[in-house]
Amino acid sequence: MSMAAIALGVAIATPLLIKTFTGSKGPARTTTIPHADERVVIIGASSGIGSELARIYANRHAHVVLVARRMELLQQLVQELSSTASSIHAIQGDVTLPEDVRSITLESLKALNGKVDTLIICAGIISVLPFAELAGIDSAKTAITSESDYTHLLPTDADKALETSIRIMNVNYHAPLNLASHFLPALTQTSTAGNIIVVSSMAGKVGAPTRSIYCASKHAAQGFFDALGMEVERTGVHVGIVSPGTVATDLRQSAVDLPKAEAISTSSAVPVKVAGTKKGAMTAKACAEGIVRGSDLRQHEVIMPWFYHASLVLQIVSPSLVRWLAKKKYGYL
Repeated sequence: MSMAAIALGVAIATPLLIKTFTGSKGPARTTTIPHADERVVIIGASSGIGSELARIYANRHAHVVLVARRMELLQQLVQELSSTASSIHAIQGDVTLPEDVRSITLESLKALNGKVDTLIICAGIISVLPFAELAGIDSAKTAITSESDYTHLLPTDADKALETSIRIMNVNYHAPLNLASHFLPALTQTSTAGNIIVVSSMAGKVGAPTRSIYCASKHAAQGFFDALGMEVERTGVHVGIVSPGTVATDLRQSAVDLPKAEAISTSSAVPVKVAGTKKGAMTAKACAEGIVRGSDLRQHEVIMPWFYHASLVLQIVSPSLVRWLAKKKYGYL
């Protein structure tokens, strides 16, 4: 297919795709839940997108519950926002622990007088190493030491790759699933228009080199919440999935497969260069504003910035071009 034909297809399909993905289910939710009455639980609220969401909802005078592992950062936010929010509470917890999820749910309900309107899940972690490097797979041919010994053909660190995958799936997929499970009864029974908003990533729609495990976790979350939204729609609960492109946060620097800063400082190891570019990255504030807007309009899909819709059209029209663009961005050409 020629580039001209691809360009024409993208130009025709992109506006339709944007309308389809961003279309709301009805009138703005604020007609039924005024800003000052909304009861919001933000998971992963201590920094980045989560803290910007906290500021937006506090400035709208909502009732806000902030959840994260780092209590000191949550307390700073509470102090900053207590004069504008109708009420604001901080809850410490690890969403990968079932007992903590149960406790977070009960404490949130207590703080919000037994009612929840909006659950926003934006906690997440990332891996940034190529899978072969993470698993210790050497593509170079090695000398055969014995006709019956094939250990040289095994990866040297397969356990690390599996452990990284389990850890990322626990945070990016299993934890959101468990949170949805725990909050769904309250969203169904105590809100006139309950929302579950999941902050995913374009990595949940299009693969990228050096992000293989991260992409897998986001694809899993995308599939689950797509289906869940259809299942619970009849109860009045809306599920929205937010897929931003690159956002200017510290997520990459905290990647689970990178050496810790302390380990680097006490060894001769050279810090790992993270593949990918932050050129044109959204700010965390702009991303948070798009999330809130999508929640208010009950949009099934929120893709940001807008031009990323074109990549989904290209994925259908010319998947080879999408693969080329992804490899170019991450230095794999």
